[in-house]
Amino acid sequence: MHDGLTPTRAAIKSHAVARRRAYTLIELLVVIALIGLLISMLLPSLKRSMELASSTACRSNLRELYRSLTMYRIENDGWIPVPGGSSGVASGRPENEAWFAKLYPTYLPDPLVLSCPEDPYRYRLADDRTQLRDPSVADFSSYGMNSFILSVGNGYLAHADRYQPKRPHDTILVADLGPDRLPRRSRSGPLQGPRRNRSMMAWTDGFDPYSGLPANPWVTTRHSHGINMLTLTGVVRGVKTTDILRSPIRKFYDNCAAGGCTLCSPLKQFHYSFARDHLYWWTGPLPAQ
Repeated sequence: MHDGLTPTRAAIKSHAVARRRAYTLIELLVVIALIGLLISMLLPSLKRSMELASSTACRSNLRELYRSLTMYRIENDGWIPVPGGSSGVASGRPENEAWFAKLYPTYLPDPLVLSCPEDPYRYRLADDRTQLRDPSVADFSSYGMNSFILSVGNGYLAHADRYQPKRPHDTILVADLGPDRLPRRSRSGPLQGPRRNRSMMAWTDGFDPYSGLPANPWVTTRHSHGINMLTLTGVVRGVKTTDILRSPIRKFYDNCAAGGCTLCSPLKQFHYSFARDHLYWWTGPLPAQ
């Protein structure tokens, strides 16, 4: 006879089952450690996937930009858009106006195409996209145009139909443009982002890692230690830049000269070399001065 105080067999069995189903502290710690291990294994893959997605979006932007440049070129007798006041089809606009101002809005309806998803200062263009003809936004683009084409030979190289390089498929037109960080002396001021030479790529910006002088080159490591580059024929290529930033700029590179680089020979101008990826600032003769 059960007096109500002594546990029944069923109660004892139920309690034992409950104890077996409960996790001990050690078991919980093991589970947490395994979850942490799995996350640490997945994070690099997730990061690579995100970087790949951003680089793919950047490449898409460059292709869209090429379509806009092609339409402009067709309707302007073969000219690539040059900054205001330069040769070609320029028409009395400010000297420091950006080349991309001539694309908007007729040829480039969405100016956010000029904003790389990996550019830490891409918000500048998003905030001022309705004022692209204002010279103050000339540095806001994530992409820069080959300044050799826009400035050398009195700007006549921008007549792409008349002055074709020998290797247009390998000639740089537009690329990711830095710097992607502020100079140290500007960190105390408002976060407005670095200047970018009116969104033009200089073939040399004086960067020399052995000079001991502070420098912020436009060449950056935006996408997995590299940048994306668009050629005169619309090809987009990924370029590794880590080694380029570690090396001093030279006037002559054997592999660059072998590819027909005009800056190596005959000009012998200090310049960044992207010959490892079969890309060059210019190949071929220059127009008469």
